[in-house]
Amino acid sequence: MFGFGIKDIFTTINLLGGVVAICLCINGQPYYAGLSVMIGYLCGDTLDGWVARKLGTSNQFGAEYDTISDHLSHIVAPAAIVYTVYKDVGLLPEPWNQVLAMGLAASIIISVSIRHARNIVAPINVKGVWAGLPRSVLGFWAIAYCNATLAPHAPGGWWFGVVLIPLLSAATLTYLPFPSHRIARTHRVAFKVVAVGFFVTTIGMLLFARKFFFDMQFFFMAGYSMSSWMALTKDERAEYNEVVAATKQQLRTAATSS
Repeated sequence: MFGFGIKDIFTTINLLGGVVAICLCINGQPYYAGLSVMIGYLCGDTLDGWVARKLGTSNQFGAEYDTISDHLSHIVAPAAIVYTVYKDVGLLPEPWNQVLAMGLAASIIISVSIRHARNIVAPINVKGVWAGLPRSVLGFWAIAYCNATLAPHAPGGWWFGVVLIPLLSAATLTYLPFPSHRIARTHRVAFKVVAVGFFVTTIGMLLFARKFFFDMQFFFMAGYSMSSWMALTKDERAEYNEVVAATKQQLRTAATSS
């Protein structure tokens, strides 16, 4: 009737991972909320696109459904986890500690919502490259930090996250290039090796070393964020910068005319 098919069942699994995570946060269980998001991602979000391509059933409905599902599961649910953790760490006297927790959660949701609206108005159309820190990386990094066993022992303790989370949120609004899984050339081989390592390690940690599962996730998210730019050649970066410059001019023109 409206295009719902087999591929969208996997998108629904991803969406349910976020819904369950939010419910678990209400019950004060941020660790299991984080696991819910990751399980939804592994069992749903990583498969819906593949299924759509194999079956030839890609459509606008599926793309929009996937977008809103990712926003809830990879942004709203992680923000709920951040709030749940930080409201109880006691960095500040109440009510300011709760205000701090709300502010950290809000920084994630607001920044990605602005990014989404901006990308609809003036998208960066460069195949294989995301403009700004990908929202899923932001969400997974926030989840990993808040649930990592070693987080309280990092320099500055929980204050480190007070700086890290807003910085990552701001990074989603930049035009820094981040290669995606759709990037062409031989780098796809390197990406596939890293991706397989990520999935194997993730499943292995879930089964055999759950205590440090989110520490490992933090390591992977940090590694991607700081090194992925190396997958782009000089010419690709130049092409990307040209598109960004044209898009910025489009936004300035639109702002002036309004």
